[in-house]
Amino acid sequence: MKIAVTGNIGSGKSEVIKFLSLTGYTCISSDQIIKSLYQNDQSRGYILKKIGVTNKNYKKEIINRLVDPLFNKKLKKVIYPLLYAKKKIISPKFHQHTPIFYEVPLLFEERLAQDFDHTIFVCATPRIRKKRVLSRGAPANYFNLLNQKQLKEGIKENLSDFTINNNGSILNLRINIIKLLHTL
Repeated sequence: MKIAVTGNIGSGKSEVIKFLSLTGYTCISSDQIIKSLYQNDQSRGYILKKIGVTNKNYKKEIINRLVDPLFNKKLKKVIYPLLYAKKKIISPKFHQHTPIFYEVPLLFEERLAQDFDHTIFVCATPRIRKKRVLSRGAPANYFNLLNQKQLKEGIKENLSDFTINNNGSILNLRINIIKLLHTL
């Protein structure tokens, strides 16, 4: 069984995946795969060359250029094939485990929901999500930009099979995850 975990920026998708991993479930995180691509000198060099960004201050430059729809499309054309290739390498290792949880931030925006048996939406208020993102050192314009590019939370919640509320503490989130696991 393949279960997608989605939500808007700062909602707590990574915390859900982290807790599920700690409790013994198999989890694959799109964000972690992309992070590993940028941490590897060879793959980062390939990505930056393809999108026309220099290695110096590349994160800041990418964030600044995300407002350009053509740049955004070009970035996706380079990143997504690498992401899917990594997922294919990782996934077969876990084929005997069930369920497998996949963190997929843009599940509905990229029309990927049909690839999963169930979807879990992690929700939090925009104020809390923004506070979380800013606490990680990201600029406010980054949160605002990505938040605008994502579907509204109400739409995602209606499209999902399950919802986990994450407006409280990590303990409350973990309790909500445990409650949800009992219904799966």
